[in-house]
Amino acid sequence: MHTLLDYLKEKGDISFLEEPLNEVDSLIFCAFSYFSIENMIRYEEKITLQDLYRRFIVTPNDAKPIEKKLFTLLSESKRFQDVYITLYFNEVDTVKEMQIAGVTFLLPNAIFVAFKGTDGWIGWKEDFHLSYQKSIPSQQRARVYLEEVLSKFSETVYVGGHSKGGNLALYASLYCPHFERIKRIYNFDGPGFQEEFVESTLYQNRKSKMITYLPKAGIVGNLFNKDMEIVLVKSKQFGILAHDLYSWIIEDNHFLYAKVLDEQAKQLSNQLNSMIDNLSNQEKEIIVRFVYDILDSLEVPNLIAEIKKKIKKYSFTLNDLFHLKRILPVLLQFVKTL
Repeated sequence: MHTLLDYLKEKGDISFLEEPLNEVDSLIFCAFSYFSIENMIRYEEKITLQDLYRRFIVTPNDAKPIEKKLFTLLSESKRFQDVYITLYFNEVDTVKEMQIAGVTFLLPNAIFVAFKGTDGWIGWKEDFHLSYQKSIPSQQRARVYLEEVLSKFSETVYVGGHSKGGNLALYASLYCPHFERIKRIYNFDGPGFQEEFVESTLYQNRKSKMITYLPKAGIVGNLFNKDMEIVLVKSKQFGILAHDLYSWIIEDNHFLYAKVLDEQAKQLSNQLNSMIDNLSNQEKEIIVRFVYDILDSLEVPNLIAEIKKKIKKYSFTLNDLFHLKRILPVLLQFVKTL
């Protein structure tokens, strides 16, 4: 069962001029957006992936082993080594509760704009706000960034992201004043939008360029993803672990597709969506605070075990208790996804 690292080894000698951008390439660009490279590149600078790698290997960084392997393969690949990157930014604002990063890749005859997914507890808290707020700060920042990219370059544009990055790609593209220049919008297992927004004229007129990829055994991307093209892919993992883009199975130059969601994943995501839809914004905010208060005090290595311990000891306010009957089922379903 091959993954994106195997794809780079097998297809790395085929240039973008020989074979145009495909969905696996798009996932690779989105994977690269997780790199923190702000101390290696200036915002307006243009540098090839190969040259940036030379800086990367001599600069202290916190990249994971699998990310380092990805970067190494990109630097050795005929397909990717001469791709230029530019306009990289990474912003975390604890006051606004905003976390976002973006990077632009310059390909022959095209541009790919990738938004980073959730990173750190501020990012997680901002994600949860998607359930009850019309927009979040990172969505507005993504919108401004995409408009800047299109003002600087005239080529056809592809936009994408993994996890929250996928949602940012969708949002920024939908509000883009030069939407006609966008060829495709890739949402890799990211949440969608609330019902009110999905029913809007803006969304309905522009949804044809959007595509969402979900692991067949996953949970995350099923939240709020309604009324858009959905492609199910197979993963080496199950449940929340299938969210890991390095686990997605690849065949030739595309994903290994699935026909239906795994039954357990389908039931959990349907129940979560249904229950969240029936809660008031106040009740959704209580859930956000509850989950974030738990996550904010945890160390990642023992995340699941510690969350379950914390839930048993969590203290609700009187106001929370008033809504407890309605929000408790959602909290229990959240724990089941872990």
